[in-house]
Amino acid sequence: MRPIRTRGAAALMLGVCAHAPGLAQQAPSQPQEQQAAPVMQQVKVSADATDLRRQSTTTAIVIGHEELLRQGDSSLSDVLKRQPGITVDAVPGRAPAIRMRGMGSGYVAILLNGVPAPSGFALESISPDLVERVEIQRAATAETSGQAVAGAINIILRKASGARDEIKAGSSVIGGYAAPSVVAQHNGKAGALAWTVIATLRRNVNPVSAADLEEGSAPALLRRTDWTDRQREDMLELAPRLNWKASPFDTFSSQTFLRARRNLNEAAQQQTTGIGTPAEFQRATSRYRTQPLKAYVDGAWTRRLDGDASLTGKLVGSYTRSEADFLYRGMDAGGALLETHEVASGPVERQLLFNGSWRRPFGGGHALAAGWDLSQKRRSEYRREHQYDAAGTVLLASDESYRATVRRAALFIQDEWDINAAWSAYLGLRRETLHTGGGGNAAAPVDVGAGVWSPIVQTLYKLQPDAQGRSDQLRLAVGRSYKAPEITQLMPRRYTVDNNNSANNPDQQGNPKLRPELALNLDLAWERYFNKDSMLGISAFDKQIRDVTLDRVFQSGGVWIVTPVNAGRARVRGLEFEAKATRGAFAARANLARNWSRLEQVPGPDNRIDGQPAWTGNLGLDVAAAATLDLGGSASYRGRYAARQSLTMAGSGSPKRQLDLYAVWKSGRNARLRLSANDLLHQDYTERSLYTDGENGYRARSTVFRPHTTWRLMWEQSL
Repeated sequence: MRPIRTRGAAALMLGVCAHAPGLAQQAPSQPQEQQAAPVMQQVKVSADATDLRRQSTTTAIVIGHEELLRQGDSSLSDVLKRQPGITVDAVPGRAPAIRMRGMGSGYVAILLNGVPAPSGFALESISPDLVERVEIQRAATAETSGQAVAGAINIILRKASGARDEIKAGSSVIGGYAAPSVVAQHNGKAGALAWTVIATLRRNVNPVSAADLEEGSAPALLRRTDWTDRQREDMLELAPRLNWKASPFDTFSSQTFLRARRNLNEAAQQQTTGIGTPAEFQRATSRYRTQPLKAYVDGAWTRRLDGDASLTGKLVGSYTRSEADFLYRGMDAGGALLETHEVASGPVERQLLFNGSWRRPFGGGHALAAGWDLSQKRRSEYRREHQYDAAGTVLLASDESYRATVRRAALFIQDEWDINAAWSAYLGLRRETLHTGGGGNAAAPVDVGAGVWSPIVQTLYKLQPDAQGRSDQLRLAVGRSYKAPEITQLMPRRYTVDNNNSANNPDQQGNPKLRPELALNLDLAWERYFNKDSMLGISAFDKQIRDVTLDRVFQSGGVWIVTPVNAGRARVRGLEFEAKATRGAFAARANLARNWSRLEQVPGPDNRIDGQPAWTGNLGLDVAAAATLDLGGSASYRGRYAARQSLTMAGSGSPKRQLDLYAVWKSGRNARLRLSANDLLHQDYTERSLYTDGENGYRARSTVFRPHTTWRLMWEQSL
């Protein structure tokens, strides 16, 4: 896995950086978060997370296990939403989307133990209890994939240790529905072998209620749709970890992650048309069932060589399966059945990855590393759809399938250099080649490839501490990164909507001619450290992106379709402020971010990256109120966003304010009772999309979501 790089290494090569070639003609189809990355030797985290960040040459924020558990969050996404520069688009009924610098949709690399997370790895469904630490990397590094335009989030699962066994049990209550959970951890050691096994069994519930309002002209339209969706998920997670010190020179480790789920979503909707023609189905019910299975296992070997050198190899395998069935019943205003739609689908994905690295320090404070990364991923998917009228007559019978293979190879070299006591540098170069091929019975074959050079330079300069012990440091990072299209964006198959096809609710179709986005990144930062628990930081970034991907909506045969297209250049800039301080029993933290972006080929106003908020911020306070009582909470704000994707398409979202509180009562040294409340304000949230042109007038759709407060009570016991 990728380490936190501390000063003690350094510079080599890279007169080639400014002249490195760009991407090849076509892009890989593998999503960024599914790409593999070379293994890095694990650094044992024994220092404070703030100190790790302070000493690291590369820019990274570290969140330790204790901080991950502090507020009693049930998912990792709830923890990340409070971190500097990160926002979480948590709309009821949808999986939360992680954004860095206001950028989501594949711009953020999600890594698991230093390699890209398997398909479908969702931050909202992983328990913080399974995580050792999280590293937020604001700039790419050579040993990880160059697909990290906005940055990367590296999730390190719990390590084998000699800690006490633990058990946690309790329940959340959301909208009147209970969601119980149990977490158990067992640690053991026998000679040179150590192990940890963590098991989680829980239920998640998400009762959704919302209302859509559609307006339009040519022809005039005013329509309201009220809908509900009760979502329930039962989940079992297992995460065993083994460490074996086979000899003074050889260390072996293995990490396994298994998640089995059973999901059931039951939805209902009812429409009222004030002006214009009613939709095809004015009432509808639907049921969606799936039982996804995700498995990940790795085995790593590290060999110590002469001269403090080391050789590391890692083999990773992952398997994802998600068979599902969907039943839709469309009715008239009186509830009489008009049509029934049945869909069965099942993507299966298998991936095998082999990577490794060689490292060696050498004279003058240098540490040289070189490594490789080879992977192959196979994905197959089927979709069988049947539609019937009220009498059972078949209206549509469709059986589609496709297969795709993604092959990836990468080499990297890097050098870390302590130039002197105050100045350290990191220089790296990575070469990646990717190829995606695939086809099916309902789509044209896809055969695309890409090659990219990613030169990266980062440096840290420390100023002398003043008389009060305050120390300042400056950071600079320059590098190239890219974002490859996902396979669903490349495959020219159609994903249809069941009701009310329109410019605001179109079918989706891939584009095999889609090219990757290539970015040149510049990051600057100033940090002041007062002590190990208090710091102040200001950072700025500038990203210039070529071939940015936007959505294009058009009509074909009377059906509205949306497809991704390349649309010239974009520029993304921002400022971030963060502070934290501890005094006595009080620990406070704050962060604030301002983002700008501009799409070159899209007319203004609001020609910016889709979904990027202009302002985001967080405030937090923790209080050791008594020897047996801790209190605290956080308030977060995500400002309104407005974005125009083309001359005809625009969208916006209302501001979001959230308040989370917690209390922990300690009973002796080994027991705790934790009460937490998430989203106490539970304010309504609105999304709006607008399509307008001279021929079809305008069509606007606004959706109002009504969230719920989540209450959680957990008993935690160390054995």
